Amino acid sequence: MKVIDTKSDAESPQGAPFFVDRCRFTPTQGIEISSLQLDDDKVQNWPMVYILANDNPRQKSAYVGETTSVSERMSQHSKNSEKDLFTSVNIIFNQEFNQSVIKDYENRLIGLMAADGVYKLTNKNEGHSNLNYFSKEKYESMFDDLWEELRRMELADKTISEIEESEVFKYSPYKSLSVDQRVALNKIYSAIESDLSKAKPIVVQGMPGTGKTILAIYLLKALRDDEKFKDLNIKIVEPMTSLRATLKKSLKGVGGLNARDVIGPNDLANPKFGYNPEVEKPFDILLIDESHRLTARRGITAFGSYDEVNKKLGLPKESTQLDWALKLTKLPIFFYDASQSIKPADIDPNSFEEKLGDALRHPIRLENQMRVQGGAEYLNYISDILNDKHPARRTFDNYEFVLHDSIDDFTDSFEQKLSEHNLTRMLAGYAWDWKTKGKPVASPLKDIVIGDKSFRWNSMLANWVGNGVANPIYAQEVGCVHTAQGYDLSYSYVIIGPDLKLDPITGRLIGDKDHYFDKKGKGGATAEQLTQYIKNIYYVLLTRGIYGTHVYVVDDALREYLKCYCYIMK
Repeated sequence: MKVIDTKSDAESPQGAPFFVDRCRFTPTQGIEISSLQLDDDKVQNWPMVYILANDNPRQKSAYVGETTSVSERMSQHSKNSEKDLFTSVNIIFNQEFNQSVIKDYENRLIGLMAADGVYKLTNKNEGHSNLNYFSKEKYESMFDDLWEELRRMELADKTISEIEESEVFKYSPYKSLSVDQRVALNKIYSAIESDLSKAKPIVVQGMPGTGKTILAIYLLKALRDDEKFKDLNIKIVEPMTSLRATLKKSLKGVGGLNARDVIGPNDLANPKFGYNPEVEKPFDILLIDESHRLTARRGITAFGSYDEVNKKLGLPKESTQLDWALKLTKLPIFFYDASQSIKPADIDPNSFEEKLGDALRHPIRLENQMRVQGGAEYLNYISDILNDKHPARRTFDNYEFVLHDSIDDFTDSFEQKLSEHNLTRMLAGYAWDWKTKGKPVASPLKDIVIGDKSFRWNSMLANWVGNGVANPIYAQEVGCVHTAQGYDLSYSYVIIGPDLKLDPITGRLIGDKDHYFDKKGKGGATAEQLTQYIKNIYYVLLTRGIYGTHVYVVDDALREYLKCYCYIMK
């Protein structure tokens, strides 16, 4: 039995030590109470947390639970065939546990262990919520000590801070939902529980950071865990290559889910992922994340494969990916934000309204800001600045919005933040050509040159943000919007290039076509449309940072203008 001292002081709770008692778990028999060092009365009647485990390398899995009677709970588990794979149980006892604490600890252990990756968790998604209770801060401090002991026992590997900075944790289906996410979940469930064959499209609308992607993942896991819906053909459709790779990686360690649950739009016509030409609507539910990035047949790179899908589905040549989703699924659920449409290929809002009608005019709204600590006020502030609404200057509690006067200060600050938070990244608009595309990472060639500083564009699209944690070389690159959209960053360091300037006559922000290098991003766009796409790109980039956004502006006039709105770092 392991005894873990805690760092809590003499306030309530008193910081009593934890006891971690480990014993064999046998299917049909459960545990032998006599093999435990804990007193019998505690085993039979005390609030505790436990971890069932199987350490066989071929099926290394775990289940986290809480109970007020370990003996009774283990007896129940021994009769449950789903628990037959487990061979041991780790029982966590503390003299100061109560039911609120063990529920909170259970939730935290599930979230951390699922992202840690030592075990594949088999827990079902039963609706976690943030609990408030007496002396919660003290118990949270005590939890840190418990986690370190679990690491020493090899039940966990990474530190809490390492896990919480990881993408896998950020996209875990075991997240606690906000109030408006739960309201949205209930509305969607009501539609699913009705006749799916008569279901109408649903639109979930929210600003960046309101938890659209998390809700989609949570919903997928909840439906797979629900006996009524587990056999439905459900997929998350992720239009963006980079985020799709990240979500696939995140779902690998989640019981009941796998990487094949996340597909791209073209995969909708692939039998490997559930398409069946003999069935009118082969998909029961499609959760279409970042649906504002679905494309039309314009400004794309692969017309051949695009046309092949339309042909296979019996649709006109000019049909869009939105048409594909509507044709192939009984209930399409679109997670949507028109302000994040960034190129001509993206289906325009008018087309969405034409096809979705009341679903788009009366969406389920997510309002609570879950990413940016500056809250919705910060996002509105950025939108107002970019869209020439001239908001009053303001600051935000617990959030850094900083303008750097020199590129040297910008990069020095970036290096400091990166050393403290490994999900800090540099991002930029498409104001430089991608000369290093396809070049080896070790190539001395650079894309972005500002003064005596030079940088390389992201050398990959798929999971560039996450790969920068494992390989510091990628963390030194500058990401484009396609590598950043949909992601949470600790700090976002944004270079506003010469593609966005201040019109000296009108005082308005305008796009500069001559300094915009995304060929597919400007084909066929009017000057006004291009300006809006560029503004939308910077809106996306400036709303990635959880704790702060740091900015360097290339254009002198625009830099002076933005000093009216930012804290200035000289």
